[in-house]
Amino acid sequence: MKASYDWDPAALVPGARAILGVEAPLWSETVANMRDVEFLAMPRIAAIAEVGWSPQDTRGWEDFSARLGAQAPRWTALGINFYRAPEIPWK
Repeated sequence: MKASYDWDPAALVPGARAILGVEAPLWSETVANMRDVEFLAMPRIAAIAEVGWSPQDTRGWEDFSARLGAQAPRWTALGINFYRAPEIPWK
Protein backbone atom coordinates (compact mmCIF):
# COMPACT_ATOMS: atom_id res chain seq x y z
CA MET A 1 0.00 0.00 0.00
CA LYS A 2 2.69 2.49 0.97
CA ALA A 3 4.60 1.65 -2.22
CA SER A 4 1.57 2.68 -4.30
CA TYR A 5 1.31 5.94 -2.39
CA ASP A 6 5.02 6.75 -2.55
CA TRP A 7 5.12 6.37 -6.33
CA ASP A 8 6.15 9.61 -8.05
CA PRO A 9 5.22 9.62 -11.76
CA ALA A 10 7.18 12.85 -12.34
CA ALA A 11 10.38 11.00 -11.40
CA LEU A 12 9.89 8.72 -14.43
CA VAL A 13 10.08 11.62 -16.89
CA PRO A 14 12.89 13.93 -15.78
CA GLY A 15 12.29 17.52 -16.86
CA ALA A 16 8.61 16.97 -17.61
CA ARG A 17 6.58 20.07 -16.78
CA ALA A 18 3.31 18.22 -16.43
CA ILE A 19 1.96 14.71 -16.28
CA LEU A 20 -1.39 14.40 -18.04
CA GLY A 21 -2.58 11.45 -16.00
CA VAL A 22 -1.80 8.20 -14.24
CA GLU A 23 -3.22 4.71 -14.53
CA ALA A 24 -3.61 1.77 -12.22
CA PRO A 25 -3.90 -1.38 -14.33
CA LEU A 26 -5.61 -4.39 -12.86
CA TRP A 27 -4.68 -7.71 -14.40
CA SER A 28 -7.88 -9.69 -14.67
CA GLU A 29 -6.80 -13.22 -15.60
CA THR A 30 -7.96 -14.55 -12.24
CA VAL A 31 -10.85 -12.15 -11.62
CA ALA A 32 -14.15 -14.01 -11.55
CA ASN A 33 -16.57 -11.30 -10.39
CA MET A 34 -16.94 -7.70 -9.27
CA ARG A 35 -16.10 -8.56 -5.64
CA ASP A 36 -12.69 -9.75 -6.88
CA VAL A 37 -12.22 -6.48 -8.79
CA GLU A 38 -13.06 -4.45 -5.69
CA PHE A 39 -10.65 -6.43 -3.52
CA LEU A 40 -7.80 -5.97 -6.01
CA ALA A 41 -8.50 -2.28 -6.62
CA MET A 42 -9.43 -1.01 -3.16
CA PRO A 43 -7.74 0.75 -1.42
CA ARG A 44 -4.89 0.93 -3.98
CA ILE A 45 -7.00 3.06 -6.32
CA ALA A 46 -7.41 5.72 -3.60
CA ALA A 47 -3.63 5.97 -3.25
CA ILE A 48 -3.11 6.20 -7.01
CA ALA A 49 -5.82 8.89 -7.27
CA GLU A 50 -4.06 11.04 -4.69
CA VAL A 51 -0.73 10.49 -6.46
CA GLY A 52 -2.29 11.68 -9.70
CA TRP A 53 -4.00 14.72 -8.20
CA SER A 54 -1.51 15.94 -5.59
CA PRO A 55 2.04 17.20 -6.04
CA GLN A 56 4.66 14.99 -4.37
CA ASP A 57 5.71 17.73 -1.94
CA THR A 58 2.17 18.08 -0.55
CA ARG A 59 1.66 14.39 0.20
CA GLY A 60 2.41 12.61 3.47
CA TRP A 61 1.94 8.93 4.27
CA GLU A 62 0.81 9.42 7.89
CA ASP A 63 -1.92 11.89 6.93
CA PHE A 64 -3.04 9.84 3.96
CA SER A 65 -3.15 6.53 5.85
CA ALA A 66 -5.29 8.12 8.59
CA ARG A 67 -7.70 9.59 6.01
CA LEU A 68 -7.81 6.29 4.15
CA GLY A 69 -8.49 4.33 7.34
CA ALA A 70 -11.45 6.60 8.02
CA GLN A 71 -13.07 5.38 4.78
CA ALA A 72 -13.59 1.82 6.11
CA PRO A 73 -17.05 2.47 7.60
CA ARG A 74 -18.23 4.11 4.36
CA TRP A 75 -16.88 1.33 2.15
CA THR A 76 -18.32 -1.32 4.47
CA ALA A 77 -21.75 0.38 4.46
CA LEU A 78 -21.61 0.47 0.65
CA GLY A 79 -20.76 -3.24 0.54
CA ILE A 80 -17.36 -2.67 -1.09
CA ASN A 81 -15.01 -5.64 -0.75
CA PHE A 82 -11.69 -3.98 0.08
CA TYR A 83 -8.30 -5.23 1.21
CA ARG A 84 -7.60 -4.17 4.78
CA ALA A 85 -3.92 -3.44 4.28
CA PRO A 86 -2.19 -4.03 7.63
CA GLU A 87 -0.28 -0.72 7.57
CA ILE A 88 -3.52 1.32 7.51
CA PRO A 89 -5.20 2.29 10.82
CA TRP A 90 -8.69 1.14 9.79
CA LYS A 91 -11.61 2.53 11.78
